[in-house]
Amino acid sequence: FEDFSIVNCMLPRVYYPSLQGNIYEVLSASVAKQLFPETRMVLDYDQLLNKRPGKTDAIFAWHQDMAYWPPPSMTPDTRTVTFSLALDTTTPENGCLLFVPGSGVRKELRPHVPLKNSRAESHTIAIEVGDEEEKVHVTAKRGDVTIHDEWVVHGSQGNRTQGNRRTYVVAFRTEDTVLRERKLGFTHSHNTEFNWDNWIDSSQSKSTSP
Repeated sequence: FEDFSIVNCMLPRVYYPSLQGNIYEVLSASVAKQLFPETRMVLDYDQLLNKRPGKTDAIFAWHQDMAYWPPPSMTPDTRTVTFSLALDTTTPENGCLLFVPGSGVRKELRPHVPLKNSRAESHTIAIEVGDEEEKVHVTAKRGDVTIHDEWVVHGSQGNRTQGNRRTYVVAFRTEDTVLRERKLGFTHSHNTEFNWDNWIDSSQSKSTSP
């Protein structure tokens, strides 16, 4: 464990049921409903993250969340509200979120590639962000919550401090989309077995076609 740079716990509410229905989930559900009052938004997944102290390689590469999920051809309604609760104050020094402003406006998926040869070798995928593109650090005090959608390009750098950088994520999608995901067998668990490369190839061919 001491060698881990990032602790990434998917679906903690499944493995620790007492987390279910906590005040953070309830308030986030209320905000998601206010953002999309015309549809039913439901909790899709939760996630606990920790960038461990002094781990400068605890980097989340530039990406769009949609690249990690079934493509619009399988889940046509992509609307997503992702909440990130800062359990520790986040700064550029400990790897706060970085966003590319306006990058999600066109709702198009940029080409993503695995950091290794395939998704079988590395779950992590990444995109290139040009030097000319604006990048903004989004800092947060402990207890603050940031919200983003499925298309915005974001990432974060490593933790250069001697403290933890912990985050609690909950994400809401439309009920129809979550039902479609589960029907496909997709749960956001790292144990889910899919041919990720086929998904990426399909999404890239659609995003780069004229």
